[in-house]
Amino acid sequence: KPFSFVELSARIRALIRRGQPERPTVLVVGDLRLDPARHRVWRADKELTSQISPREFALLELFMRNPGRVLRREQIIDQIWGLEGDWFSNVVDQYVAYLRRKVDRPFDRDDIETIRGVGYRLKDSGR
Repeated sequence: KPFSFVELSARIRALIRRGQPERPTVLVVGDLRLDPARHRVWRADKELTSQISPREFALLELFMRNPGRVLRREQIIDQIWGLEGDWFSNVVDQYVAYLRRKVDRPFDRDDIETIRGVGYRLKDSGR
């Protein structure tokens, strides 16, 4: 059925509006909570915000938006640092180590997993 340009444009706008999932205001994976809007982090109801650097926060947010999914080092570099190439991957390893020291070890957890030769994954508490 032919559409007028105005009707077609209105239908496309409606599809775009409906097709964009709402981002949760607070991300929750297990007992880990992150509020991107307020730049705050909690684990087991203890606030960790003052201990987390902006880069670590961005990395944790990336993991929490993708729980259970393996993120390759290259993906992390591109998302967090905006660079391409694997020459930067040792920096990813270092920041993951920083994050583990702050959000996993003090709580006797090991939720940030290394997937050898590939990258990292935040365990999805539902699995």
